[in-house]
Amino acid sequence: MFWLLLFSSLAFSQEPTVLEEIVVEAYKDIIVYVSPVRVVNMTSEGTNIEVAIDDQSAFTYSGTFWRNAKVSETPNTWIPVTMGERDLLIYNEDTIDLVWEDCNYRRQPLKCAVKNDHYYIDTVVHVDDNQLVVKSTMYNSEGQIIGSSRRSNSKIVRWIKQQELTVTTQQNAGLLGSGGTTTTVHKPKEEMPLKWEIPHHLTDSLMHQVMIGLWAGLRIR
Repeated sequence: MFWLLLFSSLAFSQEPTVLEEIVVEAYKDIIVYVSPVRVVNMTSEGTNIEVAIDDQSAFTYSGTFWRNAKVSETPNTWIPVTMGERDLLIYNEDTIDLVWEDCNYRRQPLKCAVKNDHYYIDTVVHVDDNQLVVKSTMYNSEGQIIGSSRRSNSKIVRWIKQQELTVTTQQNAGLLGSGGTTTTVHKPKEEMPLKWEIPHHLTDSLMHQVMIGLWAGLRIR
C-alpha cells in the first residue's frame, strides 16, 4: 500500500511535457497578384510597330472582369465567385506590399505567389515582324496553370495589280469616205504588282478581349 501511494504521488507531481507548438494559418480569401504587362519585342532592326500599352491594364481589367470567374461549391459543381463564401482580392506591384511584405513580388512574382499561397496572373505581349500576340496566364498557389487566354493581330499584305494601258487610234478615210478606222491596243503593265501593307499593332481592345477571356474561363477551387 505504501508503494502504491508513493508511485501515485510521483505521477501527479510531475509537470506535463509541452510539445512544440505548431500554428497552421489558413487563408479563406482568394488572393490574386497581377504583374505588369511585359512586352517582348522580336522585330527586325528599324521596324516601327506600335506596341505602347498601359503596363497596368491587366490589373485594371482584372478588377472589372473577376466576377466572371467560378469557384467550386462541390467537387463537381461550380458557382459564380460572387456567390461563394470567399472574397477575391486582387493586388498589383504597388498594393501587394501593403499586406505582404515578406517577398519581392517585383523580382520573383511566381515564387512569391507559391510561397504565400496566392494566385498569379502573368501577361506577355510577343511581337515580331509579322504578328503580335497577347497572352495572359493564371497560376495557382502550386505554380500550375489553371487558365490562359490569347489574342493576336497579324500584318495584312495586299498585292495591287498594275493597271494595263489601253491605246485607241482612229484613222479618217476622207471627207467623202465611209468613215474612219478605229484601232484599240491593250498594253499590259510590265511592272510588278504594288505591295500594300497594314502593320499589326497593339490596341487596348486587344487587351480587353484577352482579360475577359481569361476570367470567363477560370475555375478556382
